[in-house]
Amino acid sequence: MLCPHTMSGQTVGVLGLGGSGMAAVAALHAAGVTVFAYDDNKPDAALPNGTIANWHDWPWKKLDALVISPGIPHLHPAPHPAAARAQAEDVAIISEVEIALRAAPTAPLVVITGTNGKSTTTALIGHCLTTAGKAVAVGGNIGRPACSLDDPGPDGVIVLELSSYQLETTPALAPNIAVILNITPDHLDRHAGMTGYIAAKSRALAALPADGTAILGQSDITVTQLARDCIKRGVTTLLATPDKAPAGRQHCLALRGDHNAENAAAAALVLHKLGLSADQINQGMASFAGLPHRLQPVATIGPISFVNDSKATNGTAAATALAAFSHIYWVAGGLAKDDGLDAVMPHIGNVEKAYLIGSSATAFASQLQGHCPTAMYHNLDDATYAAFDDARNSHTGGTILLAPAAASFDQFANFAARGDAFCQIANTLCSRTGDAYA
Repeated sequence: MLCPHTMSGQTVGVLGLGGSGMAAVAALHAAGVTVFAYDDNKPDAALPNGTIANWHDWPWKKLDALVISPGIPHLHPAPHPAAARAQAEDVAIISEVEIALRAAPTAPLVVITGTNGKSTTTALIGHCLTTAGKAVAVGGNIGRPACSLDDPGPDGVIVLELSSYQLETTPALAPNIAVILNITPDHLDRHAGMTGYIAAKSRALAALPADGTAILGQSDITVTQLARDCIKRGVTTLLATPDKAPAGRQHCLALRGDHNAENAAAAALVLHKLGLSADQINQGMASFAGLPHRLQPVATIGPISFVNDSKATNGTAAATALAAFSHIYWVAGGLAKDDGLDAVMPHIGNVEKAYLIGSSATAFASQLQGHCPTAMYHNLDDATYAAFDDARNSHTGGTILLAPAAASFDQFANFAARGDAFCQIANTLCSRTGDAYA
């Protein structure tokens, strides 16, 4: 556990008691901090390492900081009332990641962010370091909260995926290596538009020390400009382009597609900077199993494959999935984001038919009219069954791809629940069909 002992004797409020909130409470308590905590959805939660109290009743005049969950707005579209109170009382609003960094770990720090691909790249870096025998701690916005990690020491590495929300509230951030893969429209309501979103992501670069290294993708104009800015500032800047992807990536199904070539290139630049050889990098990438819900192979029967890319919650992410396959029976839809389907249109020739669900179905059908056949369904089950029937009736088969291009919250708790449901449907269809496949 990363315990911020420099905060001993302070009083801190923690708002939100999900994984990161509970990790912050534990680390603060271990450091000798007095903790007051609250969760709007868990008002009666048990908290052995702190005091549960409605934020209205916290000793605001004594608070040294407010640790806020990434899912709770502190600025836009409107701050949570507790965040507004903190601002009025001049109480610093910080993240759970900030608590971990105040523990002053001795391991070098690698930070990965971007709109799409950051989880895959983070996990890939961690996997390659592990297979090379290097001590590594991986977490942040993926897997374990930062506070729950152990410091692997100066010969190890801490690898953190950070969201735009976390970057905004982590003033102690000073990574040795900062990676920004891409920046496309997402979460714009939380950042008051694209300018605020770019500014939040750019904090990863602004936090680099003089001897730090910036690694940037080149697939969008925003990150290309950030790379130019870093070069002008004299920051060591490396460009991750698909042609720099190591040969080992070609042997990994989980790294299929041009977007994953760029992710692999960024990971390889990080790994090389950390001292891994080309052989170690290639061996690590070839053995990478990938992450659930990100171009995840689910099941295959005859010439039909099911692929779960439920994490493709915006048009840009879905576009990369459509570019990776042909003869696609595309299951899409949900709670639409601002970018719609514009990014997928150059790859729509790979789609045999779109099976649309969720609140965006009508809008998506309208945008796809004249470009590919479409049909609308009430739920994921009906859409996937229909896609399977059409694929069975095709002499070429194809890929039944869940790449929603939309958030899940109109029908599912989160993208993982949506992906899990798709996997269950796919496995059920394959097991029922079995030898009867025609």
